[in-house]
Amino acid sequence: MYLYLVRHGQSVGNEQKLFFGWSDHPLTQLGREQARQAAEKLKGIPFTRCMASDLSRAWETALICLEGRGVAPEPCPALREQNMGDFEDCTWQQAQVRHGDLVERLVRDWFHTTPPEGEGPEEMARRVNACVDSLIRAGEDTLVVAHNGSLSLVLKHLGLAGEGQLLRPGWFFEHGSYTAIEIENNRAVLRGFNL
Repeated sequence: MYLYLVRHGQSVGNEQKLFFGWSDHPLTQLGREQARQAAEKLKGIPFTRCMASDLSRAWETALICLEGRGVAPEPCPALREQNMGDFEDCTWQQAQVRHGDLVERLVRDWFHTTPPEGEGPEEMARRVNACVDSLIRAGEDTLVVAHNGSLSLVLKHLGLAGEGQLLRPGWFFEHGSYTAIEIENNRAVLRGFNL
């Protein structure tokens, strides 16, 4: 089976350079164009199922990617981005004023840093891992439309990236592309990243 991972297109929160996770920022016009780019790249790739984060930026991206396919997205709150707690909708500067060097620690070592009043990455991993395990049990080629953080945790769960690589340069999911993972006999192989 294959999992095809797609990060949502640019959202208003991305455009404004905010820390955000569960804030439901919609896609920008550029984000819709990026979703169409991903759809075009996926055009010849067969899959029979789509799981998508229920946040509007991912959900709309999924709808665009599925146009004309006869596949309906299934909402999966477990694929949401990290709840950023007190960092939600803050600029970098606002977060630094509120919490000092915690912002730098979050960027430097995301997997071991929890935003104040937010969700820890290990807690987030438990919900993402449960979703991935259910997809593997189902055994269908599946499009997964979600967020940079949750998709990064998919890679970690499948043994394709380590804790130190998550949300680091070279391991960011780009808007407008897809990542292909083949899973066979409980072994995952990264067939392409940001294609």
